Amino acid sequence: MRNSWLRFVPLFCIILIAGFLRLYQLGVTPPSPDWDEAALGYNAYSILKTGKDEYGNLFPLSIRSFDDYKPPLYTYLTVPSVGIFGLNTWSTRLPSALMGILAVIGTYFLVMELFSLSKNIEQRTKNQELSRNKELRTKNLSLLSALLLAISPWHIQFSRIAFEANTGITLNIWAVVFFLKGLSKKKYLSISAFLFGIGMYAYHSQRVFIPLLCLLLFFIYRKVLFTKENRRSIMIAFVIGLLTIAPLFTVLFNKTAMLRLRGTSSFTDQTGLLARNISKLEQDQASGDKVGELLDNRRFVFAKTIFSGYLSHFSLKWLFLTGDNPRHHAPDMGLLYPWELPFLLFGILMLLRSKTHDRTTILLVGWMLVAPIAAAPTTGLPHAIRTLVFLPTFQIFTAFGIIELIQQVKQMSKNTRLIGYSSLFFISLFAIFNFAYYLVQYFVVMNREYSEYWQYGYKEAVAYTESVKNSYEKIVVSTGLEQSYMFYLFYTQYDPIKYLSGGGTKSGGFAENRNSFGKYVFRPLDWKNETFDDKTLYVGSPSEMPHGNNMHIKFLNGVPSIEIKDRKD
Repeated sequence: MRNSWLRFVPLFCIILIAGFLRLYQLGVTPPSPDWDEAALGYNAYSILKTGKDEYGNLFPLSIRSFDDYKPPLYTYLTVPSVGIFGLNTWSTRLPSALMGILAVIGTYFLVMELFSLSKNIEQRTKNQELSRNKELRTKNLSLLSALLLAISPWHIQFSRIAFEANTGITLNIWAVVFFLKGLSKKKYLSISAFLFGIGMYAYHSQRVFIPLLCLLLFFIYRKVLFTKENRRSIMIAFVIGLLTIAPLFTVLFNKTAMLRLRGTSSFTDQTGLLARNISKLEQDQASGDKVGELLDNRRFVFAKTIFSGYLSHFSLKWLFLTGDNPRHHAPDMGLLYPWELPFLLFGILMLLRSKTHDRTTILLVGWMLVAPIAAAPTTGLPHAIRTLVFLPTFQIFTAFGIIELIQQVKQMSKNTRLIGYSSLFFISLFAIFNFAYYLVQYFVVMNREYSEYWQYGYKEAVAYTESVKNSYEKIVVSTGLEQSYMFYLFYTQYDPIKYLSGGGTKSGGFAENRNSFGKYVFRPLDWKNETFDDKTLYVGSPSEMPHGNNMHIKFLNGVPSIEIKDRKD
């Protein structure tokens, strides 16, 4: 009994590490919720109080928000959190942090399942006893994979903010865990189908990634799945999955919901891609350049754009050094640790050469290759959120590389083994330094250097205007401060019943100029034509407010963020 309890101690310690890194200072680091977080929190608050979102839609399957029509799962997960802890940054981010912890736990069980499967899956059902060495190796690999995800900069970043994609990868991990369990115990296939179905409500890229991942699983394990004995279990799982996603069909192809797709597609006219292509093609035709006509053909250009977007996500510079949007990584950090690179590449190489784990290799490599497909035709690439579904493959490959390298060092001659262990020791020191550097950059440096990217200053602006609003008849907040109405709803915890009775949100992100509640009016500022009668208070960005006699709010690096004034001079 005692030994049985002790074997879970390493996993418990990893869970504690994962929990600390995701819950410590959750409400203050990053320094402010961005507009999407504020929208998710307030819409959850509105659904909690009224059953409706900010636009008055009853239990919506697509959260309109700023006209980007967010998938609804995260909003509904936030409802109990906001109900228990109130509407604030911490409660809005809590579901993501908890899902991040569950992903770490799920990775442990995922690797246990993957590497406990022998080359011929049928052998596992006949012989449940694996050799002690193989079992210990698999357990160590599972623990190390979970630990690497627990300390992953990429995963920590999105586990500490209310981003829907983080929920999606947790569901992916657990869905695959239950699928693999279902290969020997068929009842788990239905649970897997349900989790895959729920994952379709998590994030836009999931709706491309999940069907592809399911096809990959069916292809790899088709000989085990599609037998006469399994026919009933497969049919039940299929029906459960279909029923789970059935409500989505009403919104997947809805014209308004397609705004998100058009807004992020690299093929929309706003990118100028088509215009440039037509211009080049006309020049080729005029000069009789047949090769140019072929290369500048619209279909070829589209294919090249998609392929280029796909490959951009395997950029080592992006992954290990720079990242993309400052909100997606800590300062001077990539998405993965630099020390992981040699182990990652070595792990992939050794898995590809392995004959013992052929199905596992195909699944993990296939998972990695499928991950960027949904993001490939979109703008702003490479993109850390749209490809968060990469995880936890990178961590599993890296862990496999570490375990395999240690095994090879053990088999070296005495003198060579000493060199091998010395090398591993220095790499370990670098890894510890790299991790410590990341912690400093994330928890100490990021708030100061990146506060402007997190819409910092709204909380302070709301606190000030709330404290003086009784002295004014109206407070005009500029829409030059992006999505300002949502921050005011969020920080004032404005009663959704009262907000909806006044018409709710009247204009979304593409026409944000008709929203108002209480004394607050949200519209563009025209400073030359504004009325100054000491009855109106103005809130705007420094670029649109004349200097002098202002209430200044600054980013944490000292740069002006928001200015508030009630007089022209």
